[in-house]
Amino acid sequence: MLELRPGAFVSEAELCERLGIGRTPVREAMQRLSREDLLQIMPRKGCVVSDCRFGDELDVIEVRRPLELVVVRGAAVRATPEQRRQFAEIAENMSDALQGDDFDAFARLDAEFNQLCLAACRNTTAASMMRLISTQNRRFWFVHHGRTLPREGVESHIDIARAIAIGDTERATKATERLLAYVEELARRSPVAV
Repeated sequence: MLELRPGAFVSEAELCERLGIGRTPVREAMQRLSREDLLQIMPRKGCVVSDCRFGDELDVIEVRRPLELVVVRGAAVRATPEQRRQFAEIAENMSDALQGDDFDAFARLDAEFNQLCLAACRNTTAASMMRLISTQNRRFWFVHHGRTLPREGVESHIDIARAIAIGDTERATKATERLLAYVEELARRSPVAV
């Protein structure tokens, strides 16, 4: 969410104090963030939050596109009745968040939607890979939008959720392709390094 801006220096001790937790979980989190290229660790000097470069975002989108289509198609086909009910509920709540311009509600619902898609697709390989890039996706979102709700992106999410809720694979696929085209267009319009 860019609470730590790209280029910011952070130390293990600072993060322990800020988060109110011990060194071991902070160290483990820092190692994970380093593996995900979100943090550069400099021994005995601290860490630097990695830059958010234009080319990196396009690379993430290139990998995200086929994976997300696998996940969405799988969810539309394999979701349980309870998961379909949850997708319908998320769609309605996202619509309410859009109408109320409630960024926090949408961000929470988006995270729920993503987790539900990963569970419903029942493809552990695709789900594992999507988890690896989801942090990068969210980071780029905040670079481009901050805490605003772009109507086209939110409406695409709503359409995907509604399509999965009724098991309409074709509609879910088209809505996902529309969302990904929008995300790529947005990235290409904003080649700003942060």
